[in-house]
Amino acid sequence: MTFIAPAGIPLTLVDLARGAMRSLSGDVTTRLQQQLSLAGSRPRTWLVSTGRAAMTVALKALQQAAADPRRVEVICAGYTCYSVPASVERAGLVPRLCDIDPATLSPDLASLGGLDFSRVLAIVSANLYGIPNALQDLQALARRHGFFMVDDAAQALGARYQGRPVGSFGDIGLFSFDKGKNITTLQGGVLVAESGRVSEALDSAASSMRCASVATTLATLGKLPVYALMLRPGLYGAVRRLPIGLGLTPFETDFPIETYSRALAGLASVQLQRLDQINGVRRMNADRLRAVLGSIRGLSTPRILPGADPVYPRYPLFVEPGIRAGFIAAMERAGIGATASYPQALIDVPEVALRLPPDQIATPGAREVARRIVTLPTHGYSPPNLAVRVAEIAQEICASL
Repeated sequence: MTFIAPAGIPLTLVDLARGAMRSLSGDVTTRLQQQLSLAGSRPRTWLVSTGRAAMTVALKALQQAAADPRRVEVICAGYTCYSVPASVERAGLVPRLCDIDPATLSPDLASLGGLDFSRVLAIVSANLYGIPNALQDLQALARRHGFFMVDDAAQALGARYQGRPVGSFGDIGLFSFDKGKNITTLQGGVLVAESGRVSEALDSAASSMRCASVATTLATLGKLPVYALMLRPGLYGAVRRLPIGLGLTPFETDFPIETYSRALAGLASVQLQRLDQINGVRRMNADRLRAVLGSIRGLSTPRILPGADPVYPRYPLFVEPGIRAGFIAAMERAGIGATASYPQALIDVPEVALRLPPDQIATPGAREVARRIVTLPTHGYSPPNLAVRVAEIAQEICASL
């Protein structure tokens, strides 16, 4: 049976061949950095082995730039990828969670109203599923209280907010080429920043990175054609049954912090050239899903903030908790990769809870999202009738309410 993968990027053998040829060019890394500087609207770019390694490097650099040993806390959205608090720990810092608005997925800054910011080093945006947060408000909060902001655009490369690229707000922007992101080389992280004190600290932090592992690079190059082939709906149905950990979200802090391999840079550059096309397909599929699902009882779609232009590597949908498991199971039977995304709010992840400060606030909005979230595919292998198929199944499941 054909099966539409929950997320991914259609790659062809031509893409892989063009990427390999471009990687042989002596200036491939410089060219990629120039493309990313343009995408992030920042003059300086650093390439790192993975997104979580990039986050760790960014936080270490900000700690150096702050030069204040009291500032050890990093504010993270209460519902986001587990790699964010894992990177905070890897940097030797303390995560502090803020709640989120369950309708917009943006941090609820009112939940931080009574916080003592004297220990805060930075706040990290989330921009989950390519939907921009209230980035100007986050930036203003950071400026007002004298701490840094990392604009985490790992899932939002190409998104815009108030006319600016997501990733261009605050002090450091972050992109990712890891699996399921807007473009992929299966691994890869990017930091962008303005020139000045923070850039100098990033130069220092990046200088201690190990060179890209030859073994890891060769393994990744071997996986890329397999990824390109097996993402196809005719084959993914078999792949998803293999015990290879697809869709798992472990909390891990033991990850390498290395430079990004130039052998992968060519493929990233090739995809960046057609990023608008890739994201355009995702926007179109997301618009189709939103148009048919928002009016079905028991479902709701995200509220997009004014001035936000999302890119949707996956489309988030909110489903009543009592029917969510049945909804996902029905989608799976129909060959549609629906997922419950990150299974818990961060405050309920044991590894995170152990590291929170004693005065950590509650995050009910994050818990609500964890109970209701379902994500649907938007990538180029999604058929034109996907939204209609999803709506038919949803109407059947929701009829029991």
